[in-house]
Amino acid sequence: MTATSDTAMAVYRVNLALQGPVVDVLGQFLPELNVLPRARAYDTIMDDLGLLTRCFDVFRRETDRFRAILVDERKRPVTDDSTPLSCGRSLGDVIAMVVRTAAKRFFRRTLPSAPRPTEPLGRADEVYDAIRAYLLYEWQVPLVPTYAGMEPSLIRRIGAKLLRAREASSLARLIADPDAPLPPDRIARPDAIAVAGDNDAPRGSSGTLHPKRRHPMTAHPTEILCEAQERLRPEAFTPVFLDPEVRATLPHPDNIRAIADILRNVGSGSALALVEGLGLRKDQLAVMLLVAHDCIGTIVFGRLFGPRADPELLDRILVRARLHGIGPDSGVIECAIFMRSVFARFGHRSRRDS
Repeated sequence: MTATSDTAMAVYRVNLALQGPVVDVLGQFLPELNVLPRARAYDTIMDDLGLLTRCFDVFRRETDRFRAILVDERKRPVTDDSTPLSCGRSLGDVIAMVVRTAAKRFFRRTLPSAPRPTEPLGRADEVYDAIRAYLLYEWQVPLVPTYAGMEPSLIRRIGAKLLRAREASSLARLIADPDAPLPPDRIARPDAIAVAGDNDAPRGSSGTLHPKRRHPMTAHPTEILCEAQERLRPEAFTPVFLDPEVRATLPHPDNIRAIADILRNVGSGSALALVEGLGLRKDQLAVMLLVAHDCIGTIVFGRLFGPRADPELLDRILVRARLHGIGPDSGVIECAIFMRSVFARFGHRSRRDS
């Protein structure tokens, strides 16, 4: 089975679960869904951002009701957002798929689309293509109308900093001045999920964050990113290179200065995509990046993993990594072998940079 067919099957299984048992459980808490056929209930949720937010609220508050769905392919319980479920995707992947679907529908309802498939993209699809890689978390659902009003060029300029603007007010400040730093207490931590924006919190709720279920060893963004949150902080990885297994995967493990330069040029968007998409530990992240650089050289590496990296190319790497079972429990040697297989056609970096 090809990667494309594997992806299509995983998407089919996810949609089957969302339109079946997930809707059934949600209907126990949201009576308006009970009067609708399953497929129509699913469409109703996806077309109503407020209702979708309430569904996420129910899911986080009543997680035990979804235990029959939150299992891996061997029917073992899954208790974090990074482990693949029986459908082949992790809970984090499924949440991102739902948020992206709802956002795309909203954009196409409220923004101009291309009149015919053969014509250039309409504004709805241009906005979606620009922001797709950054639609990852359920707390972003109430912000979708604001995203819709942004220029695609501005979205690309802001990039991963979008994930630091959890509230409408902080997003508005970011739009007004993309280069201004956000106050530390406003930074949206990717390991926390808000079930509603401050203005939409249920009456009587304190608006506290519900922690996202992460693998305990997954790297924390605030630990690995520099103070400006724009690039990796090489110093955070220094202890990693004392590990014999890590050293065994690298061509020049003692060249600390060169290693630091490579890591320093990795953009936060690329780093977060790998960490959040696969649940990577620090040692895994370092190995995968450094092996990639060894395979493809500085120029191509910058295009793939630099501050202005193409999110679509990163998505393809993430899909392949998941199909190969790369996750927080993978060994660093396994991660290195995977990256070399991805970039095998490039040859050695000395030829790429010449």
